[in-house]
Amino acid sequence: MLIAVPVMGNEGMDAEISGHFGHAPFFAFAEVENGRIESVEFKANPFAENHAQGSVPSFLVKNKVNVLIAGSLGQRAYEILTDNGIKVYPYASGTLKDAIDAYISGKLDSQYKGDILKD
Repeated sequence: MLIAVPVMGNEGMDAEISGHFGHAPFFAFAEVENGRIESVEFKANPFAENHAQGSVPSFLVKNKVNVLIAGSLGQRAYEILTDNGIKVYPYASGTLKDAIDAYISGKLDSQYKGDILKD
């Protein structure tokens, strides 16, 4: 399973989750199997500085993401992702390690309550 997390840097598992999905400088792509992190790859967000609506969700769909763990995101981004079969866990905070560990242990809430920016 491929999990994407928008992060502020590419410094490994200590990377801080970005408060704003679309403007995150990087995305961490973690391959998780049987409750274990198998690999993590960081990719620069090609739309961090300037993006049209839907460009960042499309980037994740093209990268074959199964799960997104994010700090915040807008309604349209949420709809595009879920319409493409991506399970979204909004309102996460802390580090990449915190997010992945919370997902593996079943402690994340996938209920979307609207666009609440944490910037």
